[in-house]
Amino acid sequence: MSIEEAPGFDPIDILYQDDDLLVADKPPGLLVHRSRESSDRVFLLQMLRDQVGRYLYPVHRLDRAASGAIAFALSSETARQLQASLTSPTARKEYLALVRGSAASSGEIDRPLTGANGKKKDALTRFEKIGEVYRSSLLRVRIFTGRRHQIRRHLAHLSHQLIGDTTYGKGKINRFLREEHGLPRMFLHCARLEFDHPQGGERVEVRAPLAEDLRSYLLGLPGCPPELLEEA
Repeated sequence: MSIEEAPGFDPIDILYQDDDLLVADKPPGLLVHRSRESSDRVFLLQMLRDQVGRYLYPVHRLDRAASGAIAFALSSETARQLQASLTSPTARKEYLALVRGSAASSGEIDRPLTGANGKKKDALTRFEKIGEVYRSSLLRVRIFTGRRHQIRRHLAHLSHQLIGDTTYGKGKINRFLREEHGLPRMFLHCARLEFDHPQGGERVEVRAPLAEDLRSYLLGLPGCPPELLEEA
């Protein structure tokens, strides 16, 4: 299925591209690649492959409902190197997350998470609060490991569940926000990727502006100060 045949999706915005790798701005509602658990027929990997005319290798994940910067390699060798670069302590993977309640001004969650195989793995998340609006906190979140649903699970552990999260969140709150304020989806957006290029080592920094649906939702909340988004 080509991009033109993909219902509901425009061509994907390319934030960075060279001979070795590509960083795209993932739209919400789109799986990165095929999954046995889904009957979807349209995937980000397929759409980007058709769009740029190159085979792509996914290097990290974003949940279906999430949006923002996501990296792909253009060869299997670069994929291995890019994955190592993105998991290095010097890499930065930053997200914008709107969570329930009044969060601390900053915090760290160093708590192992259990994987699909039942084994626990170390997981480290840090956050800083950008501001508050309508009994919610807008956070800038940085992850140092890449565990499944790490941000969602770690923040839920603090009782600061992501707004719109249907798995770890608060259903009553989400329903109210959808019905009364038009909450479009889970409020999670990968806003920044920064890493050493796998070929040559120069620093690459890519930023993805907050997705329009989340921006509109935030600005529509009662009492939302416009400068809140300027800080994001």
